[in-house]
Amino acid sequence: MLYLASSSPSRVALLKKANIAFEQIILDYDESLVKKENPSSYVQKIVLEKQRQFFTKYPDFKNVLFADSIVCIENAIFTKAKNDSQAFEMLNLQSGKNVSILSAMILNLEHKQLFSLSKCDLILDHFDHKHMQEYIDSKLYQGKAGAIMCEGFHKKYIKKMIGHESTALGLDIELLKAFL
Repeated sequence: MLYLASSSPSRVALLKKANIAFEQIILDYDESLVKKENPSSYVQKIVLEKQRQFFTKYPDFKNVLFADSIVCIENAIFTKAKNDSQAFEMLNLQSGKNVSILSAMILNLEHKQLFSLSKCDLILDHFDHKHMQEYIDSKLYQGKAGAIMCEGFHKKYIKKMIGHESTALGLDIELLKAFL
């Protein structure tokens, strides 16, 4: 049995869609690290910290999957928006730009470990401000790194996607399936 150590509904949906049997364990992680790192180092340190916190609480678990994602715009790191104004600011910065989504994953199996970093680039068209406000009012941005929702709001604005869509959704499912 695989244990998903994440509260992300997107990761749950990806695992279900891939027909990977799992059980979700939700732990309230402290993700507070200083964002003065380069984005790839930052997201990898976050996922390592999630792993450390989990095994401090549950030392005997095996077959555990950890993941975290961030959004980068011109090397600035964006995590989850804490409120509507932060979400609106993030969306304004994304409009008409190239955005990178970095997703780090650690899979701890009984006798091996996978540690990976995946990237998906989005080339975005300019956002309609009325549509942006509707998205923010819906609160669907909550829990999404950089307020990005590829399967929702952002879908019609993606001119080009370079990388796996699953990475943009929070977990490189193609890599995970190859390793399982």
